[in-house]
Amino acid sequence: MADNDRGQGSGFIAGLLIGGAIGALIAILFAPNRGEDTRDLLLQKKDEYAELAKTKAVELKEAAKSRAEDLSGRATDVAESVKARTAEVSDTVKAKAEEVSDTVKVKASELTDTVRSAATDLSGKASDTLAAAKDSALALAENAKTLVNQQKQAAEDAIEAGKQAYNDKQQELTSVLDGNQENA
Repeated sequence: MADNDRGQGSGFIAGLLIGGAIGALIAILFAPNRGEDTRDLLLQKKDEYAELAKTKAVELKEAAKSRAEDLSGRATDVAESVKARTAEVSDTVKAKAEEVSDTVKVKASELTDTVRSAATDLSGKASDTLAAAKDSALALAENAKTLVNQQKQAAEDAIEAGKQAYNDKQQELTSVLDGNQENA
């Protein structure tokens, strides 16, 4: 903060000198002296202010150079500090990444073993279930075959009974018709 105040003070001083020079120039131009006296006075003042401006320019240059060197040193210090901190963080991140990687490998191996075990158990259960389903399907197929054969036999018996009933009715009708022709 003190550095900022010093920089603003230099600007103030330069402004003050420039303002003073302009004020002096205006005062001389409006002074009641003769032209030759005024020109001599202007030349004299010009030399004084030129020397003063050179002196102030050298002072400002030195102040700026000193400030730049100070800022450069600070920037170097900050850069080295950041570099060191970055290296620390990088090392910490690498260590954590390796730790996480190792943990993931262990967990993946455990998960693989668990999945293999579960797959083996499921395979055995699936084989048992498949065998039971096959046995049930065969039993159902046999029951269905028996039921179809029973229904087939019942249908054949019904057809035979229908044929027999038809033949009986036909004989009865033939008898009735034959008897009606004899009576007629």
